[in-house]
Amino acid sequence: MEISVDGVAREVPALHGTMGGLIGELKKDVLSQGRVVLAVSVDGRDMALKAQGEIAGRRVDEFSTLSVKTADPRELCLATLEEVSNHIQPIIDEAGRIAELIDQGKEAQALGRIVPCLEVWSAIVRAAQNISELMQVDLNGVTANNESLPESVRALVGLLGELKAGMDARDFVAVRDAMKNRMPEVSGRIAVQLDALFAAVSAK
Repeated sequence: MEISVDGVAREVPALHGTMGGLIGELKKDVLSQGRVVLAVSVDGRDMALKAQGEIAGRRVDEFSTLSVKTADPRELCLATLEEVSNHIQPIIDEAGRIAELIDQGKEAQALGRIVPCLEVWSAIVRAAQNISELMQVDLNGVTANNESLPESVRALVGLLGELKAGMDARDFVAVRDAMKNRMPEVSGRIAVQLDALFAAVSAK
């Protein structure tokens, strides 16, 4: 089997085992060098975690090539933070459009546009948590404007709870007010905290 890491051929002894064992060993080796695995490709096919699990028990000699792409965790986290931060202003803009739709009596259209906003927020919070774990950053120590990132997230969770309650009760006035007034304010607080997290990761 031909094995490469970041395009460089890699010799790995004892290729008589399973693909799961081989991929696991490569990931462990990469991690020991201060890098993380970004992508795995087997016989030219990109393998997500689920696909890696599907071939984990198969023998190494059933395959021809294994390619691993790695990244510096700090650079990866900074790029991810920059990406998720770019989604905040569009959420604020969308919140304003949702409020306008409710004012126009187009409640059904407005409600249909809220769920995607909630999904984006979920992805942003999850990314921040994953980054803190990978870079070993204590989120309670990430502060800006006399507030920590977890405190800002709790404010966001509270807002999302208000939105859900308003949607369930068909209280469109409450939904409109939350989107028009509270969403920009809470979003701004999260944006500032993500900047603080960016600085904390940059200092690593």
